[in-house]
Amino acid sequence: MNRRKPLGQLLKELGYITEEQIQVALEVQKVKGGLFGEILQKLSFVSPKEVAEAVAFQSGRPFIDLSEYPPSKEALRLIDKNTAKQFQVLPFKVKENRLFVAMANPYDINAVDVIKRRTGKDVEIFVADTETLQKTIEIQYFLLEKPIDEEIDSIIERSKNGVVGSDVPRLVELIINQAVIERATDIHISPEDLASHVFFRVDGIMQHYYAFPKELHNPVVSRIKVMANMDIAEQRLPQDGSFSHRFFNELYDLRVSTIPTAYGENVVVRVLSKNLSLFNLRSLGFEEDVLQQLEKEFSKPQGIVLVTGPTGSGKTTTLYAALRKINALKRNILTAEDPIEYKFPFIKQTQVNEKAGYTFARAIRHFLRQDPDVILVGEVRDDETAEMAMRASITGHLVLSTLHTNDAVSAIPRLIDMNIKDYMVASGVSAITAQRLVRKICSFCKEERKEKAEYLLKFGFEEDSIKKYAGVESLEDEITLYSGKGCEHCKQTGYLGRTAIAELLKIDQEIADLIVKGATPLAILERAREKGMRTLKEDGLLKVMKGITTPEEVKRVAG
Repeated sequence: MNRRKPLGQLLKELGYITEEQIQVALEVQKVKGGLFGEILQKLSFVSPKEVAEAVAFQSGRPFIDLSEYPPSKEALRLIDKNTAKQFQVLPFKVKENRLFVAMANPYDINAVDVIKRRTGKDVEIFVADTETLQKTIEIQYFLLEKPIDEEIDSIIERSKNGVVGSDVPRLVELIINQAVIERATDIHISPEDLASHVFFRVDGIMQHYYAFPKELHNPVVSRIKVMANMDIAEQRLPQDGSFSHRFFNELYDLRVSTIPTAYGENVVVRVLSKNLSLFNLRSLGFEEDVLQQLEKEFSKPQGIVLVTGPTGSGKTTTLYAALRKINALKRNILTAEDPIEYKFPFIKQTQVNEKAGYTFARAIRHFLRQDPDVILVGEVRDDETAEMAMRASITGHLVLSTLHTNDAVSAIPRLIDMNIKDYMVASGVSAITAQRLVRKICSFCKEERKEKAEYLLKFGFEEDSIKKYAGVESLEDEITLYSGKGCEHCKQTGYLGRTAIAELLKIDQEIADLIVKGATPLAILERAREKGMRTLKEDGLLKVMKGITTPEEVKRVAG
């Protein structure tokens, strides 16, 4: 194999881009100039992560996602910041005489030689995307010199002596920065009887980070309300607001919600990154067979594909990943979102505005006059939206949307409750997927152990499922399970990052007949399983047996 293929050709062979996208990028390059790889990324045809994965594939080195793997302090101290920046390398792990480093360019022999000489260690190279690598180098070396925790502790210490005023804006800024570093999706500032507490939601789990004196609570809440353009005098009613926060040249959207409680106002801040690495169905964690079925559904000319699950289960991310699989150069795609979380080129995105009367249903009605091929609706939340989505599907359009139900089959009675006739559901909906996010075992402290297969019964897995997915004939047989023992990288939790578990219900002729005949959801589910559908729990069990997650985690998320 030719070791250094042109990037465009390599990305095309790996299925990340199409020939049309290469041609459009070349046209843009003629107009704007610049590097081809950068233009592909600016057009959102590929993400920095996908470029890095292609380089990793080409060089035969493993890829590492630095946003999920914080480096250890021990590794960082082996190479100074200037060397790291000069050679674009980040040391992230030390094991005996081996130093693991992340690089954007694995072919840089000079950089590897310098690191070997300066550290006296054997170097193992991993490939990281340039954007995340540069950001991680800046942030991690900054934290090595000025740990945020220490500065927060000193402000809290000063506040005990009655010194509050000028420190409050800095304290709020530090809490937000720390949340960003910890990959938190939400910041909770909760007043209690004895003190005020700061929790971060990381990988779907609330974790306690700081406690500060009650005297600081109102000034901190007022500061956040000022930033979010909220009324600081109003403390008796719930309020909503938003603002942007810049941290190391990256912009984050923050949505603020306050409610009055017995001890003062409770504040929750949702953290949204604008620079999310682009959405890719494979990297979200879907199993290969589900992935192929989903891609087939997204390439159909018409029908409704619904993604279901509770809040925070990654439904919007899956829809965005679906949009990337649909060729926007050949199909006219329109979206109605609330709000627009990520902007895509060549896709017409609109934001609904209930106050102005621009609802999801109204958006679909107007989209039908815009010669659409694909319509994405943020959520089917009322009868009118359901009816319009169904009408769009039956008149020859592909409709993608989300619905709040616990599993895929429950979406059918939910739609019928929204006054959609059963025969319309049977003919209009082509597939329903349900998903959850489970935490992945930390790869830095992962351990294996042997158990009898019957051990899995106590986590709610059925005997038939265990035999099928654990590959055993008897529950007395031994299986290998994995867990994280806790380390510096995963903050002693044993978990780092998340992945999706999913079930996919295809509405084929047989399932459609059952719907029209008024079959119960249970009867539909049993027939779908006979035809090869995996339930959420079974998909979770598959990931347990692959060593990606733990039985405890699947039980927590899927029951």
